[in-house]
Amino acid sequence: MEKVIGGQLAAEALIDKGVEYIFTLSGGHITPIYQFLENTKVKLFATRHEQAAVFMAEAWARM
Repeated sequence: MEKVIGGQLAAEALIDKGVEYIFTLSGGHITPIYQFLENTKVKLFATRHEQAAVFMAEAWARM
């Protein structure tokens, strides 16, 4: 049986749902998801603060 990593499952779920943009708080906790999304069409916006990610996502949605 092939070993499956949680980051891969999360990335595949996002792709399956048609997610195009992800606004995240960067750090080690989300690195596995970043790795699996690296060569996909999903665009990642990594921030250093939670509020920045929320404000960026809201502004993007309003445009």
